This record gives sequence, C-alpha cells and structure tokens, in this order.
Amino acid sequence: MDATLTGLGFDLTSGWGIFWICTAWTFLVVTLIWIIGLFQPTHSMMDGWYGFGYATAAWVAYLLTRTASPTAAAVLLMTSLHGCRLGWYLSKRWWGYRKTTGGDARYFGFKDKLSPGYWWKSFFVVMEPQALVIALIGIPSVWGIIGNRGFEGPIGPIGFLGMIVFGIGYYFETVGDGQLQAFKADAHNKGRYLRTGVWTHTRHPNYFGNTTVWWGIWLTAVAGNPAIWWTVIGPVVNTIMLTGVLGKAFQDKHMGVRPEYQKVMAETRGFLPLPVPKR
Repeated sequence: MDATLTGLGFDLTSGWGIFWICTAWTFLVVTLIWIIGLFQPTHSMMDGWYGFGYATAAWVAYLLTRTASPTAAAVLLMTSLHGCRLGWYLSKRWWGYRKTTGGDARYFGFKDKLSPGYWWKSFFVVMEPQALVIALIGIPSVWGIIGNRGFEGPIGPIGFLGMIVFGIGYYFETVGDGQLQAFKADAHNKGRYLRTGVWTHTRHPNYFGNTTVWWGIWLTAVAGNPAIWWTVIGPVVNTIMLTGVLGKAFQDKHMGVRPEYQKVMAETRGFLPLPVPKR
C-alpha cells in the first residue's frame, strides 16, 4: 500500500501528506456514492455514509502513521464511537425512508430544484460539499492522530478532560436520538413534540451532543500536541453549522410557524440543556 500511495505522489513521511490521503479518501468515497446515487431515486444514501466518513478517515490516518501514542489511540476511539454511532443511526433512518417514501424528502427536494441537469449539478451542490464538511469537521481527529504519532507519553489531565467532555456529548447525542426514535415509533405521539428525558430543557439535545463531542476530541488531541491548536477550525465549523446555519437554526425556522412548536420554543432552550428561567 505504501508503495502505491508513494507512486501516486503522496509523501508518507509528511503529516500533510497523510492528511491529504485521508482527504482524498473522503472525496473518493463520496464521489462513488454520487455515481451509485445516479441510478437510485435520490442521493439520500449519502446520509447512511456521513457518520462513517469521520471514522474511516481516522482509521486511514492511524493505519498510515503506525503510531503507538496513547493520545492518538484515544482520539481514534472517540472518533470511531461517534462516527459509527452516527453512521448506524443515519443508515437506519435512510433505510426506513426507502421503505416508506423511497428516500429522504430533502433529497427529493434537491432533485426537483436542480433539474434539469441534476446529474451533474448534484455532484457540485449536493454531494461534494458534504465531503468538504467531513474533511473540515474531522480535522481534529485526523490531525489528532497524525500530530501525536511521535508523542508516546501518557495522557495528561487536559487530555482526560477532553474525554470527559466527549463523554457528555456522546451521552446527549446517543440518548437524544434513541429517545426520539422511540417517541416517533409510537403512533399516539403523531403531531406532538418530545418534552421528556434529555429533551426536557433543550429542543436539540442531539445537536448539543454532536457539538460537544467534537470539542472533546479537539481538546484531547491538542492536549497531546499543543502545536495542532489550529485544528480548532473543526469544532468551530461544526458549532456554527449546528447552531447558526443548519441544525438548530434550520429546524426552528422550518417548524417555527407551527403554534405547538412555538410553545416548545418558548419553554425550552435551542441548544444548551439548561432550564429556562420562569417569568
């Protein structure tokens, strides 16, 4: 494998060389999914891969660095837990859509909006931007492995703090998605909104959890090697996306016209799982 990658022009002795391999892997897989999706009703199968995209990029980095660093191993473990959980959850949701409506309604909307010429527009507008997002948000995990390959000392207090932060986020995203699935599975809850469990004080515990997970990964990575502090771009981009661009902002705008949801917005926070002060 090393000879093949070197023959393609990648420098395996360079951290950036390994990073570009991981990035190329991400774009390659998404491009293959784009091709397969052209023969499907929509490209919604991308959702099934999205979470796994983070995990596999970290696996590639770990394989190529051959590191014995405890910090790199911790970053790999956290990224794998988050990526595989998210990938499994989104894969199940995508498969459910296929059986009921043929695919995610958002992707049908993309197809309608970008037609004619959807076959090539989908490459630039729907698919490859998601590869870029995975590469950007996943920077702390990939560089957390690459940047710590020569640091084989024990994990310090800040590194463990990052693992605790990750654990908090992992709890909220896992429990939040699980409770939502169970709530939606009950036909009696149609038209209602989940207001118990981790959904009691925040209407987006899964977004809070996802954001916190990446701050934890970054904290552990940079604790092992402070020189990669700049990888903070990953959690910053993720936080902005899930609070101000997509995620919370999109959901609240989309459902905020409903009187029932307006009541939920008045009684819960949009992000942090903290009680709303009573007026």
